[in-house]
Amino acid sequence: MTIVVLGCFGLVLLVSACIVAEVFAGARRRRGLGEEKTAGRVVKVRGPVRGQGEDGAPTEYVEVVVEYYTRHGEGPFVATRRLPMASRTLYAAEDRVIVSYDVRSPRRGRVEGRVSHWPQLGPRRSPVPQP
Repeated sequence: MTIVVLGCFGLVLLVSACIVAEVFAGARRRRGLGEEKTAGRVVKVRGPVRGQGEDGAPTEYVEVVVEYYTRHGEGPFVATRRLPMASRTLYAAEDRVIVSYDVRSPRRGRVEGRVSHWPQLGPRRSPVPQP
């Protein structure tokens, strides 16, 4: 009888530990461990374009096309962003932007915003100068 009770208690503890581990793993995934950020360059600004928004309503927007490389040297990849005509954020060709992308393939990039201080495009170089 004691063995059955202890066995059931151990099983309950094991199931509880698995549930807690799954909850923590899901929280880590949502926090963005599968994403990295890098610098990108605006290649093309197209607009105003008449089309449909996400809700299906007709709208006018500006389409921004960005080219970026991953931090590991893969690429070039392309990310696009549609901005409404009333948006205060204006992009021009050759602007520097931050792109957030999925580490896993297929690489899906999202244009996060424009910056002027990002030091370099593409993968990071070795800090030690090569002779």
